[in-house]
Amino acid sequence: MPSPASTPTDQVPAHRQAAAGIVAEIADRLAEPDRVAEIAGAPDNLMRYPGNPQPVWDPLLLSDGHPGVALLFAELAAQMPELRGHAHAHLSAALGRGIRLLPQSLFNGMVALALAGHNAATAFGGYATMLEGLDRHITDQVRQRARADRERLRAREPVGTWNRYDVLGGTAGIGRYLLARYESAAEPAARQAAGLALTDVLESLVAAATADDIARHGTRLPAWWITEGLEHGLAEHVNFGLAHGVCGPLALLSLAWRAGLRVERQDEAIEQIMALLSRWRTTDEAGPRWPHLISLAHIESGEPPERGRDSWCYGAAGAARAVYLAGAALDRADWRADAHAALRGALSAASDELIHDSALCHGWAGLLQIVLRMAHDSADPGYHAAADELAVRVIHGYDPQAPFGFRYRHSLAARDLDRPGFLEGAAGIALALHTYAMENIPMTSWDSALLLS
Repeated sequence: MPSPASTPTDQVPAHRQAAAGIVAEIADRLAEPDRVAEIAGAPDNLMRYPGNPQPVWDPLLLSDGHPGVALLFAELAAQMPELRGHAHAHLSAALGRGIRLLPQSLFNGMVALALAGHNAATAFGGYATMLEGLDRHITDQVRQRARADRERLRAREPVGTWNRYDVLGGTAGIGRYLLARYESAAEPAARQAAGLALTDVLESLVAAATADDIARHGTRLPAWWITEGLEHGLAEHVNFGLAHGVCGPLALLSLAWRAGLRVERQDEAIEQIMALLSRWRTTDEAGPRWPHLISLAHIESGEPPERGRDSWCYGAAGAARAVYLAGAALDRADWRADAHAALRGALSAASDELIHDSALCHGWAGLLQIVLRMAHDSADPGYHAAADELAVRVIHGYDPQAPFGFRYRHSLAARDLDRPGFLEGAAGIALALHTYAMENIPMTSWDSALLLS
């Protein structure tokens, strides 16, 4: 990407104004739940996975559903009370589709709805009864799940599949919701229940991080080894991404430590994950990095894969934020310095050839939000310049002809997709642009859903 210094300082206010204008336009286009669902649910608006075409819209998903859109309106309503009704309308639309008891994850069903409701309550109050009812189911189920994970590890089995522990489908994501409830629940009983459930989650992640290596394929492999649910031709591996890999548990363990919620050997678990990352850390012309994943072939050769796309979900950018949080938790200046160097390298390596969309997951908005968080935590003025450059990238992706202002390109889609949601759609892009335009951290910490805060 161009040097961050290429954005003249006298243009920065105009960029922030443009970002705010796009946010307002997107909010207007996402205001009516029925309209959003109708456009997003168009029959040809789908991903053509081999043998399993899937629509991009599901009313109960945080990624592409009403809860994700509600996150945007909750954040905006913290300063613009007239938008509260839109947040409530999307929450009501999600509730109207019924509650999924299983599968349970931060991005699907009860926890997705609860996170959106929690953020709305943070912004303007209310939703206590809804959250109380959801929390009873969430805490009971996640405690059972975490205990089953510990039993599996005691039997010297690998974690097996990333949706047992990761941010999107696993306990790291649910744990982040529980941490939010623990820190802010008004009722002592709700706080206690969240704390007990989070303790079970932390203990299960500590068990995985501190477990002995497993024996498989005639060699010793980390207990984080993925053997099931492999997609898109992936081989068995250990995953290092923030979305699906060990960096998600690393971020949660670190955030909980800083919040004062700690379990036995939690600091050791952070150190063990960092040791695994450090073992496979490498440096290229852009700077230090951690690979997306390590397969058996990489372990046998001792050589990590080449640098791929650096984004929130995979690569040095998301990993850098998790490493920074670990360094902040255990006061490790060397980890924090490595995180800064890795993020700068990721920014210098980013290009339109690698990054094809504006969204949070693996697009420019995700990089922007990571940089904004690092800028808030750091005195490095380079981050502010980098944020300006990334914001311009996102702004240039705006298409006023698109129903939601942005379209999503993917090799498995027959056309550019209209996605209104959080992870890969317009609501998430608007949230990052709003953070940039306001020159402050989010009012509702919506990016805790990405384990960035």
